[in-house]
Amino acid sequence: MMRSVRLVWVLLVLVGCVSTDQQVVPVDEQEVASRAIELGVAYLRQGDYTRAKDNLMKALAIDEDSARAHNTLAIVFQQEREFELAERYFLRAISLDPALIAARNNYGAFLYARARPAEAVTQIQIATEDRFYERRAQAFENLGVAYLALADQGLALAAFERAAALNARLPRTLLELADLNFQQQDYPSARDYFLRHKALAPDSARSLYLCAQIYTIFLAVRERDQCTADLMRIFPASEGAKTLREGSPIEAHNE
Repeated sequence: MMRSVRLVWVLLVLVGCVSTDQQVVPVDEQEVASRAIELGVAYLRQGDYTRAKDNLMKALAIDEDSARAHNTLAIVFQQEREFELAERYFLRAISLDPALIAARNNYGAFLYARARPAEAVTQIQIATEDRFYERRAQAFENLGVAYLALADQGLALAAFERAAALNARLPRTLLELADLNFQQQDYPSARDYFLRHKALAPDSARSLYLCAQIYTIFLAVRERDQCTADLMRIFPASEGAKTLREGSPIEAHNE
């Protein structure tokens, strides 16, 4: 009797149904696949890559053409430093669904991390063109970073400005805008972006060095000295601290 019950259960699973005492309920396999992907994403965020892969492979066993599953697996493999596999899954996700903008943005970030910024720009630009992409601001930020790697400050500035217009609370975007405006000698804008960044993010070696530069320009001695002291104390081995110790001059400027 036990053997026959087990056989019936296996057959019901194979035909995609669940048996209850009263009825047979069809199983929505796409829903099962979607839940497996969600579990995979959750495990990925927790850093549990083994369980993430297990669930994503379950999703692909149900729907081998799931672009979402391929995209997420690509990120898992990227985290595991399996770069060839990661790229293969990114490309498969894009080929399955060229309109999956998240895959474009993620693949662009992957290409940038692999020191291929020109290729990254191609992918990320596609992501920025989708007006309904929920992470469009971050895509513009990624685009700006890629342009910086290509030494194109003009296009980088434009990309970061778009990112800030879409989301005014992106710390990296604000710091990059502060730095770029400082380099272009637009000191009031540099100070404004720096203060907005400071309100959102903890100090870093880069932000403290930029702080010292900005307040030197504006002859704000107390603020400059505070930033310099914090830089020397918290990040003594940084390039900025080394530059200040060597006494590299920063030209002052009156508002």
